[in-house]
Amino acid sequence: MALELCSWTYLDGRILPTELARLPVDNHAINFGTAAFEAFRLYPTPNGSKLLGLDLHLNRLRVSMLSLGLSPVEPEAITKALWQMIRENDLEQGYIRLLVYPNGNCLALDPSPFPSAALILGWRTDSSGFFPPLTLGISHIRRPSAGSTLSRAKISGFYAVEAAADRLAKQQGFDGNLMLNPDGTICEMTGANIFIVKDSILYTPMLPQSIDGVTRRLIIELAGTLNIPVKEVLLPLGELMVADEIFVTGTYHGIRSISAVGGQVFKGECPITQLLQDRFQKMLDSPEDEMASRWLTGSVLGTSAPKDIAQQVYLIRPAQLTDIPALVTSIGALLAEIKGVSEFQLPATSAGVCQRLIEGKSPGAIFVAHSPEDHHSILGLITLNVQESIHVGGEYVLIQELWVHSDYRSQNIGENLIQAVEKYCHQHKFSRMEVCLPTHEFPTFSSTHHFYQKSGFLDFGPRMIKRIGDVN
Repeated sequence: MALELCSWTYLDGRILPTELARLPVDNHAINFGTAAFEAFRLYPTPNGSKLLGLDLHLNRLRVSMLSLGLSPVEPEAITKALWQMIRENDLEQGYIRLLVYPNGNCLALDPSPFPSAALILGWRTDSSGFFPPLTLGISHIRRPSAGSTLSRAKISGFYAVEAAADRLAKQQGFDGNLMLNPDGTICEMTGANIFIVKDSILYTPMLPQSIDGVTRRLIIELAGTLNIPVKEVLLPLGELMVADEIFVTGTYHGIRSISAVGGQVFKGECPITQLLQDRFQKMLDSPEDEMASRWLTGSVLGTSAPKDIAQQVYLIRPAQLTDIPALVTSIGALLAEIKGVSEFQLPATSAGVCQRLIEGKSPGAIFVAHSPEDHHSILGLITLNVQESIHVGGEYVLIQELWVHSDYRSQNIGENLIQAVEKYCHQHKFSRMEVCLPTHEFPTFSSTHHFYQKSGFLDFGPRMIKRIGDVN
């Protein structure tokens, strides 16, 4: 299964381009590892994409946050943020990581005085199927004692232990490492719970000897529907070596067979593992399945209500001198929206700039969208200047302002205004156009960026560019 990092990330209440989602260097979690985290899987189903085990993940997150003393965050807010990130990336299936961290500096160890903030990033997956088998080494790095509540929480800093063990496994040629408790009993695989099958019975390390995995709980419940006995026990390493089957479970791994441990190869069929995988897939494929309603959660974001306005017929044309008052008013509305204020007053000289562009005395143009019945009621506008630069090696078009009235933003006016500029470029032999973007703090930055991406523009620093086809 290939993983592709999503373009948009949720950070502290905003959706940002992933490359711009950054924390301050003095952030408490970066310096002390004080972020509580969870991972989620988004699966495609006949009834749309669903998150697996959402309530259990959020409950475990709450426990992890309490262990650290992080300020509480309402689970409803986390759920909404998860689905915002999913929707912004048009994600149908994927792997998602959530971190809740103290939004403060590292001048003191205690994170509790700081408000909590969330970071949510995702990876697009190309398949919801199961991974191929793994090989495991046996780590000499032990898990802390099960008597520590903190060690059973999912906390970013604690996973340095897992990271060190996983690095050693890779150095020794294994896919992962088997983690043992201080008494030598089996704890888990690095990043996943472990099960063995012996004489058609499932065995798994008892809690709190192993972390209370969400997928672990699901497998125990699935086994019950298949009449497969499950025993949670202290599991000596020797029992693993004589097992009939071994598999691991986790948000990332799903249900994944183990083919070798410490050089000992396990051959043959894995019928119990296959039964559980088939039962898992049935839950995803059958909306009426009794398990689906308990384990799969759909989006909490309602679809946008249609605006109470009829689909309009509009025309695109070059601006005229009689449009100047409406142009100034509309560009003022655009800047007010960008700056987050109720009104923005343009300089008195702005009307003169419009006039020079319309009359062709300045290199550039203005195009407007209007109703056929009212030529001077502007529904949208786009302004452009002709620039010359060394990096282009000549002249190009720079889009300065693009605005569409808020009541008409679902009617492709912006797209048609862009097409008018492209036609202008062809007519004047310009092979490139660029657009200036608002800063990523702009509330609708993500939708603005998406609009230009859909129109064929590519990121180019603080601007986006689009190369025009044959202009000769």
